[in-house]
Amino acid sequence: MIFTAPDVDGVRDSLKTSRRVSPLRSRLVARSVIVASLSTLTLLLTALAPSMARADCDPAGRDIANRLMTYTGQLGERNPLRLVLRPSSGGKLEGRYANASSLSDTYLTGKLENKSRLHLTEFDAGGMPRATFEGDFTANDDVNRQRGAASSCEVISGQWKDLRNGRSVPFELALASIQSGKIDHLYGVAGVSDDDTLNRAATQFRKGVLDDRRDVVAQSMRYPLRVSLHGKTLMLRNPKSLLARYNEIFTDAYVRTIGAAVPRLMFARDQGVMLGEGAVWFDASGRVIALNRS
Repeated sequence: MIFTAPDVDGVRDSLKTSRRVSPLRSRLVARSVIVASLSTLTLLLTALAPSMARADCDPAGRDIANRLMTYTGQLGERNPLRLVLRPSSGGKLEGRYANASSLSDTYLTGKLENKSRLHLTEFDAGGMPRATFEGDFTANDDVNRQRGAASSCEVISGQWKDLRNGRSVPFELALASIQSGKIDHLYGVAGVSDDDTLNRAATQFRKGVLDDRRDVVAQSMRYPLRVSLHGKTLMLRNPKSLLARYNEIFTDAYVRTIGAAVPRLMFARDQGVMLGEGAVWFDASGRVIALNRS
């Protein structure tokens, strides 16, 4: 719908034709007509504008109660973020988050109010509150429905606030996976004894890719290595065979995909631990066992 602005000159001309109205009153009447017209226009545009509706996420639901819900997205414009939440009875929340440059996970505690409003607090080394996540579960019909959870738990958006300086940064996260396990030992199902050892291996591999350190990347693999490429599966037998096809595998797009992934708080299953949305898979020792090019 297209709205036409009020004809101000026409209003003034019509007022001038009446000898009973003073010039001052003419200006006041004209101004009131314009303001009323613009107010009506504002109300109409506000009514037509899309809004982000809140959604209910019931932590007592059988699909998510006491399970680990992993969310991925952005903190600000360029900071990939990964958040793991464990909801429990009474709306209590326990969590951990990390970004691509994190050397450790940040522990969170909080609560869920009215099944939609999220309050999370992170603490410094001395146990003092350092920052907060305040947000809402929001409705999003476009999120993939095959993730195994109700749509009401799929998207979180809000503000992260630094309590020391008051700086606030927006965040938006989408549900990536739901799994069982312990929040401080996510990779146990994959046979990993120490999560930090695998995190370090994943971080080293990711840095090697981004820095174009091909020797580091080649030594990060467990051979024979499965590579999904051009709709086919290749088996590379040794570092030499990987280096021979390196440019074909590690394209700019694939390097960007790896760079956007957070090498901590990763999804795990019995077959291994995955970086990003399955772009790279690691075994229990931290060796790369599969590269998946989309």
